[in-house]
Amino acid sequence: MAANPTFKAARARITVVAGVMAASLVGCGATANVSAPQDPTPSATPRPVAKVFFVKGEQFAPRTRVVPSDTTPARAAVEALLAGPTASERAAGIDTTLPRGIELVSLDVKGGTATVVLRDAPRAATAFDVSLRPARAAQLVYTLTAAPGVEQVLITGKGVDRATFIGRKLAVRGALDRHSLSKPITLPKKATRIPKGAAPADARGVQRRLASLRYLPSGAVTGVWNERTRHAVTAFQSWHRLDRDGIVGPRTLAALENASQPRPVRVLHGRHVEVYRDKGVTLLLKDGKVVRALHSSSGKRGYETPTGTYTVFRKERNSWSVPYQVWLPYASYFNAGIAFHGYPHVPAHPASHGCVRLAAAEAPFAYTFMAMGTTVSVY
Repeated sequence: MAANPTFKAARARITVVAGVMAASLVGCGATANVSAPQDPTPSATPRPVAKVFFVKGEQFAPRTRVVPSDTTPARAAVEALLAGPTASERAAGIDTTLPRGIELVSLDVKGGTATVVLRDAPRAATAFDVSLRPARAAQLVYTLTAAPGVEQVLITGKGVDRATFIGRKLAVRGALDRHSLSKPITLPKKATRIPKGAAPADARGVQRRLASLRYLPSGAVTGVWNERTRHAVTAFQSWHRLDRDGIVGPRTLAALENASQPRPVRVLHGRHVEVYRDKGVTLLLKDGKVVRALHSSSGKRGYETPTGTYTVFRKERNSWSVPYQVWLPYASYFNAGIAFHGYPHVPAHPASHGCVRLAAAEAPFAYTFMAMGTTVSVY
């Protein structure tokens, strides 16, 4: 992930009043129910700007907005955050996790404390999505503390301090600032899922076949049905348009007998990565030949991983997503806040916020394979 922003020396306090955040911060990731914002137009005279923190992938995508002459940077920033990204920003993959229907009632900044009162518009979307709550709080905290005179944040809902919006457990109570968001509050748990269904009659034979087709490394041939093999089977099934259940049944066994290694769309010199969003497969290629074919999960609906050609520009062995408050181990970033990274849950469908999830057992190899500058194609 991107490096943590420089923390401000002072801290600001935000109070969100009367049950608003319970609805506004616990929604489905839609945008504010206001008129679609227009792209800022250049002005001949420089004017103050406000910094607004949207998201792209698993990281922040800060943007600036011109501050109208009749308002303050803090108020302009909140209004811009609630309005959401512009059309051109959305086309570039920038989004917001704040739900539709939030209205700014009042904003008062005194002595470093910002008190903001928000209200749900009628028929506002309030569907519960626990994975988005930390990002909503983070967007508010970072946007408001970027304004002059705002130092730390206290989120209050129904008259109760709601630090529970940061992480999935009540680990912090009271005021929050960027320091609270820039470090892990709860550590990730190890994956505990195991494959369902009966193991094939010859697990070792299946694993050897998967290894010859590059879905498994030779060192993973153990003769024991395990999570790594299930991911390899899922990738094989996806590539060959079979049901993605990770179980080696009659159809999958028949396909394994006659299959050949996956073929890439492009043949390039050196190392190259191809991501197939719909198939849920990522190919690691060298000189046009498949080194590994990996089961992956890209951005879910509304957070689709943008198609196109990119290059790896940042790598972190254990990256921390500030907006989503989650570890991203073995992260290789290739498009702003969008990265390949390991994750405990890699389902057979798009499920991320734009990143490409890889199984925990495969992430270290993928991380080593992708060097700085490695070409990445997303289809």
